[in-house]
Amino acid sequence: MKKLLLLALVAFAVLATGCDREKYAAHRSERSKPKTEVTTDRIAIRRAPFPNLDILPDGQLRVDDIEIPLKPEQRELLQTSFVKLQILRQNTLTDAASNGAAPTSRTVRIDVPANQTVFPADLAERVPEFKGYAEALANTQAVR
Repeated sequence: MKKLLLLALVAFAVLATGCDREKYAAHRSERSKPKTEVTTDRIAIRRAPFPNLDILPDGQLRVDDIEIPLKPEQRELLQTSFVKLQILRQNTLTDAASNGAAPTSRTVRIDVPANQTVFPADLAERVPEFKGYAEALANTQAVR
C-alpha cells in the first residue's frame, strides 16, 4: 500500500511540473536576455557573461559593485541619461496602471519615443566600459 501511495505521489508530481515546462522555459529565456532595468535608485545593465553595470543618480558608474573613476563630462552624460530614464520609467508605469493592466509582471518594457535618445550613439567611445552592451541598452525595462 505504501508503495502504491508513493508511486501515486511521484506520478502527481511529474504531472504537476510537466504542465508548466513551456511557460518556465519562456520565462527563463526572457530572464536571460540582455537588458537594462530602471529602478528608483539605479539603472542596472545586465549582459552575461559581461560584468553588471550600475548607473547611480549622481552619474556614478559601478562595474560589479566597484566604482569606476569617470571624467566630469562622462559623469554628467550618465547623470543625464539616468534622469531621462527615470522620467520614461515613471511615464511607463503610470500608463500601464491607467490602462488597467494588472501588475502581474515585475517589469514593464520602456519604449523610448522615436524623437528621443536616452544614451548617445557613441556611448561606447565616450565611456569605454559600455563596449558590448548595445543589445542590453536596447532592451529597457521599468521595474515596479
